[in-house]
Amino acid sequence: MQMRAVQLFVAIGGLLTWSCARPASTDTHAAEADIRLLDDQWSAAAGKGDLNAAVAFYSEDAVLLPPNQSLASGKNAIRASWEGLLKQTAALSWKASNVEVAKSGELGYLYGTFRLTVKDAAGAPGAVDTGKMVEIWKKQRDGAWKCIVDTFNSDVPLPATPAPKK
Repeated sequence: MQMRAVQLFVAIGGLLTWSCARPASTDTHAAEADIRLLDDQWSAAAGKGDLNAAVAFYSEDAVLLPPNQSLASGKNAIRASWEGLLKQTAALSWKASNVEVAKSGELGYLYGTFRLTVKDAAGAPGAVDTGKMVEIWKKQRDGAWKCIVDTFNSDVPLPATPAPKK
């Protein structure tokens, strides 16, 4: 009888150890769909020139790494950067190509492409820029997804610089 109790104890202990040691297998498809939907909503808000809505997708401690500008850290700096961008923008949209979420379900990222039309001197649609972007998203304590890192850069080549005169 004691031998059976010991065997049962060892078997249960082994099963518990095995089940606790196995990494959690989390289905990330729902979280990926959530982030993709949020990103589509964000692009639509930015396309309408809605500054408050565009900034609302960032966490309080987010960073924005815009091209040809200094890093913007925190919502106030991000708001200022977006305000400048939207003043110059005639049209803006982006689309995620790929969205992935860590098995822990706490972090996700996406990358994709953007299209930006800037205003000319008269305020009419002018030059068009296309490029790529990367966003890192984090699930907040309240369960909402927020962007914590955002960056983008152009595919348009830099203008040729004239050769220096000799």
